[in-house]
Amino acid sequence: MEEIYVLVTMDVEPALPKDRPPASTGPLNYEDSRRFIKGYSNIALSFGYPVTYMIHPEAATAHPDLFVEEEAKGACLGLHLHPWKFSDGHYKDHFGGLSETSQIAILSEAIAVWYGAMKRRPEYFRPGTFSANDNTFGVLERLGFLGGSISIPGRVYPDMNSVWAGAVSDPHFANRYFRHMPGDLNFVNIPLSVDFSVQQDRDGRLFYWDLRPDWQNADYQRISINIVKQVIKRCPTIPIIHMVTHNDNNFLDPNDRVCKNFRKMLTELTNAIKQAGKRPIGATFAEITEMLSSKGQRIDDFVYAHAEMLNG
Repeated sequence: MEEIYVLVTMDVEPALPKDRPPASTGPLNYEDSRRFIKGYSNIALSFGYPVTYMIHPEAATAHPDLFVEEEAKGACLGLHLHPWKFSDGHYKDHFGGLSETSQIAILSEAIAVWYGAMKRRPEYFRPGTFSANDNTFGVLERLGFLGGSISIPGRVYPDMNSVWAGAVSDPHFANRYFRHMPGDLNFVNIPLSVDFSVQQDRDGRLFYWDLRPDWQNADYQRISINIVKQVIKRCPTIPIIHMVTHNDNNFLDPNDRVCKNFRKMLTELTNAIKQAGKRPIGATFAEITEMLSSKGQRIDDFVYAHAEMLNG
């Protein structure tokens, strides 16, 4: 392993309505959204990292020209979706709370809107809050998606149907029947990167620190060093470090807290990779999907666990 690929991503949310639910992510209006996306892109590209944008259908409709410009700079574009935010809001659930039939229905609607804006269909997908169930990967392959970011290892948010305790940490082909394990679907899942050093517990929600710049009191140097060490130790087929944020912070304002965090995080991550003797290389979902598809994935043979092992 000589290089580690850095994936800088953004979930592009629709503008928030005036009666928005508490803690909803998203910009107040699309004018701010456009400015914040441009600022984010400028910072990421200054480090040599292209951006992967996962775009909610309404945001694709609002910014088609902007995303064409970003794509010309090396960006990758995909679909992002919170069912309860979409359309008239009649899907009152998180994605992982929907049946297989409902997942197919809402994705089909969302793809149509996204297609209407971008004049092509999306090939990559991320659900809001990393919410999914054991039907999700099969649905995504059936609808023609090539890859995406469905999981965040170690997250246990049952109220959002986002439970990823013990999930695979590195890019892999998804499993049709059990979302936590690799499988033989033609869909590449690219998990968000987390620092497994210390599990966090906030009001019963379990998670590990990741590299999003939104945190209030994150030690980005320590998190970066730990994640780099953990990736090197795992020695995956494709070593990546993958972070996310949203289009609701002013990445054009050098005094904005999240903007400052973003620059600091990218600096600390880049330094941590180099200090580990590796080379940081920017990559997108499309590039990682293509890499894994060309390299292939070995699936371990079934091994029977003896009863005494099962019983502890």
